[in-house]
Amino acid sequence: MSMATLERAILHGARVFFNNPKLRHKDIREWSTGAVGKNSDEVQAYIADLGVNVAVSKECDKRKSK
Repeated sequence: MSMATLERAILHGARVFFNNPKLRHKDIREWSTGAVGKNSDEVQAYIADLGVNVAVSKECDKRKSK
């Protein structure tokens, strides 16, 4: 798997998890196979299919129950 393919898969997983089909690559603040640092204005998700943690800003999180 190339890096571009991995990043597209992470973006797709984040769109599904955060219920935000308009999420862009630049909206992902950080992703890692380990723990990601959390700031007060970020939310985190674990994308189990890929085994990565993703951090995005709270404004990008469109889930009903946060």
